[in-house]
Amino acid sequence: MATQLEEVLSTSARAALERTRAMPLSYGHKLYECPGSTSERPRVLVVLGEAHVKMGDAAVLGREIVAGFDLRGVETFQAKNVTWGRLLGALIQGPRSLLRFFSLGVVEGSTIVEAKALRFGHTVELERTKTIPFPLHVASVYMSLFFLVSFAHLAYMLVAAFLPGGEPVSALTVIAMLFQAHMMLIVPAWFLRAHSWAWVIHPAIAIVSVRDVLMAEGTARMMAEHPEAKSAVVVMGRAHLPGYGRELEKRGFRAL
Repeated sequence: MATQLEEVLSTSARAALERTRAMPLSYGHKLYECPGSTSERPRVLVVLGEAHVKMGDAAVLGREIVAGFDLRGVETFQAKNVTWGRLLGALIQGPRSLLRFFSLGVVEGSTIVEAKALRFGHTVELERTKTIPFPLHVASVYMSLFFLVSFAHLAYMLVAAFLPGGEPVSALTVIAMLFQAHMMLIVPAWFLRAHSWAWVIHPAIAIVSVRDVLMAEGTARMMAEHPEAKSAVVVMGRAHLPGYGRELEKRGFRAL
């Protein structure tokens, strides 16, 4: 397969992917042979798992990698179609934007954004689907409530620190403590995430597991719709790599 990789991936693309090994906090990657691939006509999928915020050198490398492919698939949470999806997106993106602002440009954003900005080839949002799975709606509402309570409680603690007598116990404190206690269940849910019912143990796990399935389906669809492509890259958060990989293999992709 090494000879086939040399045929499919350019020298610069292979060198760029090799450089990600020196940036383990920012990137991980895996290679897959696509269904229908043959020794005469190999087809390779590069899966790039990223940290959605990263330092400048890592961001430059990400841009270099996605620019080396004419066909690109990207993780994109379909916020408009998921219950409270826009709210959840704002609650997650807000702290990231503040971090980038206060870092004065030292911290940069996602390679997914860079891939979408490219004006050549095709960039496909892998999670687009006609029907949003129910667990994803539940997870979106749960996580929105979790972040709202957490941020509100943090603000309350900061204000209460300046009040006479310190921080009084409040209903908000009790709710925040209940969320924190329940969050412990995400550990068994994570280890059981390969099962479709894992979200019942903790709803938040569906943000990873359900989207792993959607992205794998979207990847298979993308490769089928672009039979001319000998190679493609998909970019997603690093937490998706294991589950997404399992879902790809169910659909005929072979890990290299």
